[in-house]
Order: sequence, then C-alpha cells, then structure tokens
Amino acid sequence: MVWYELKKMLSSVGGKIVLVLYFGVMMLSCWLAVSGTLTVGTGWVNEQGDYESGIAAVNKMKEAQNEWEGYIYQDKLTEVVNENARINATPEGQSSDIQQNNIAYGWKQGFDPIRELINRSYASDFRSYDYYTADRLTSISEEEFYANRTLLLKKWLSDESDVAYNLYSDAEKEYLIRQYESLETPFYFDYHNGWYQLLANAGFLSMLGILILGFLLAGIFSNEFKWKSDAVYYSTLYGRNKAISAKIKAGLLLVTILYWFAMLAYTLFVLAYLGFEGADCIVQIEVWKSIYNITMYQAWGLNLICGYIGNMFLAVLTMLVSAKTKSSVIAVTIPFIIIFIPSFLQGMGDWLDMLVALMPVSLLEFYNHLGTFQLMTILGKVYRVIDLCIPLYIFLTCTLIPIVYWVYRRKEIA
Repeated sequence: MVWYELKKMLSSVGGKIVLVLYFGVMMLSCWLAVSGTLTVGTGWVNEQGDYESGIAAVNKMKEAQNEWEGYIYQDKLTEVVNENARINATPEGQSSDIQQNNIAYGWKQGFDPIRELINRSYASDFRSYDYYTADRLTSISEEEFYANRTLLLKKWLSDESDVAYNLYSDAEKEYLIRQYESLETPFYFDYHNGWYQLLANAGFLSMLGILILGFLLAGIFSNEFKWKSDAVYYSTLYGRNKAISAKIKAGLLLVTILYWFAMLAYTLFVLAYLGFEGADCIVQIEVWKSIYNITMYQAWGLNLICGYIGNMFLAVLTMLVSAKTKSSVIAVTIPFIIIFIPSFLQGMGDWLDMLVALMPVSLLEFYNHLGTFQLMTILGKVYRVIDLCIPLYIFLTCTLIPIVYWVYRRKEIA
C-alpha cells in the first residue's frame, strides 16, 4: 500500500512537475556551489589580473594553496607576512590602477586564507574587520596569533559599554570562553574550497527542497476529501488503519529518498568539481568566531543530519495540517510560514530572537549558525541552540506521527 500511495502522488501531473522542480533545484544548488555565486568565488585571478572560472581555474587555486599546506606554526606565519609585504612593495602592489592591483592580489591567492586569519586575529576589537590589517604587520608571533582570538572575546564580553555585557549571563560568558580556549592549535591549513562551498550553499537545497515537496505532502490526506472519495476510502477493510499508516509512511519515505539522493548527488558533484581536499581543516579557517570546534567533514555530517531532521519535521507537520483541515491549500503554506517568518521576527526582542533561533529553519541553515553565539541556559547548564534543536525536533517529529494517524482515523465521512 505504501508503494501505491507513492505511485499515486508521483504519477499525477502535479507530482511530475514537483519532481522536475526538485531536481532542478538540486542542479541549481550544484551550480551555485561550484560557481561561488552566493559566497566567495571559486575562480582564479591570472597573471594579467583577469578573473578565470572553470575546472582549470579550480586546479590553479588548488595548486597554489597546496604549496602552503601544513600546520600554521611560527615559520609559516612569518613567511606569509613577509611574502605579503614583498608583493605589496612591487609596482603592481603600489599602483593605483585596479588591474595592476588585481595582478598583485593574484600572487597572494595561495596564502590568502592564512592572511585572512591574520586579519581576524589582529583586529582592533572583536566585532571589527579590516582587510588591510595584515599589510600593516612587519612581524608576527605564533603565540599571539592564537591567543588574540580568546583575548578579543574576553574584552568584548567584559566591556560594559557593549551589548554583549548584559546579553549573556556569567555562565554563558564562561561557556564561550571555554569553547574558545578548548580549540586545538596550531591550525592545519589545506585547500578546502570544496567543503566550504558544500556547507555555505547547502541551506538553499534543504529549504527550497522541502518547500517544493510540500505541494505533494499537502495532498496526501486532503485529496481524499477533495476527490469526494473519503466515503469509499473509509468503508474499505483497512481504510482506517493500514491505509492511513501507508499514507504516513509514503510521505516520510518520499522525503527521505529525495533528500538523501539530492544531498548525495550534491556532495559528490561539488567535491568532484572543487576537490575533496581539506576535510580535516577546522571550521574556524572559514568561520573564525565559531564556537563549534569541529572539522569541515564533521560540520558537513552535522549539516546533513540537521537538514534531514528539519525536513522530516516540516513533512509531518504539513501532513498533520492536511489531515486536520482537509485542505491542501492551507497545508502547503505551512513550510513557507515556518521557514520565512523568522526573517520578519528577528531583532524584535531578546525572547523573540531566542524563539526564532529554536525554529526548524535553524536546522535547515546550519552553516549560518556556525558563527553565531545563540545560547540557552537550562537548569544552570548552557547549551548551543543547535544542540537543543536536534533532540527537540526529533522528539516533536516522533510525537506528531501518531497524532497524524489519530487525527485522520477519527475524521468523519463527508
């Protein structure tokens, strides 16, 4: 019966359109990732100062950054500062012509990610950023480079004139500092653009995918009433038990198969194009302020889990509304409301911001939360919001499934 329900959903014209749109979004996500359209570009600035893209450009960047591969010790930091100063002193680096400046920038592409870390470490304060910070350094200390990250955080949290002073409790401040201090150093650097682009663009596929599937999920229960077939449906031998169970299983199976297929295809395509290197780089290489002390591949695994939990919750919620209201129109709006309402509520109050942070969109946009300090204190223990969202939405999803079954089983025949 499960396969019959799946076939009923996918064999219709609407079902075929949904599948085409879903795979279209998957291909668009792949293109956005490899092109760097929504993030830092994936191209290469050549010797003439012109921007190149494509596989050849990716290979040039990979080759240039692989020359700087290794742990960021004192010698590597000193080499970066000296090489950066040397390039800045060239006629191209000194020129006021943009094209000449692009040529000079092109020479820095191999060590540019490390240069960016230096900019972050030697910032004037925790929330400031100056691209030219590294250009003003004539020497650098490894101990200072790593210590500055925690030092800037402590100054920010203890500054009575800053919003952070009253925003976080003492326990939360201690937690943030402890997370910073527990980060292992020295950092290991390698070309990692494939993993970075995977993480930075995954939310697009996860969110848009479930919005599209919502059009199929919304009709799983309501269509019986729309087609006036509910009387026949309920009068069958298994109409109020096995058939309802089959509908729920079909909806969950549809989301599961399409989500994991799309994410697997997305992962393999992006990494095959941009490279598998850099999986062991810590996320702070790209998200300097992150309190998640994990590597790129660990972050990607967590992103996949979060996205799946978020998709399943929205799928079950959509089916519940469909069963309760008998309306596919109302049901299909649920994912849209849940995903987009946080953008309207953000910044309207501390308690409201925390409520927004706990909404399932946090799971779908996991990468965007890597650099945030969204914390909650429960019974004296400090938790990151994502750490709460994962068990919360697993529990809610498992709770809603039997409720969907119960609601539809008790529906009266129209």
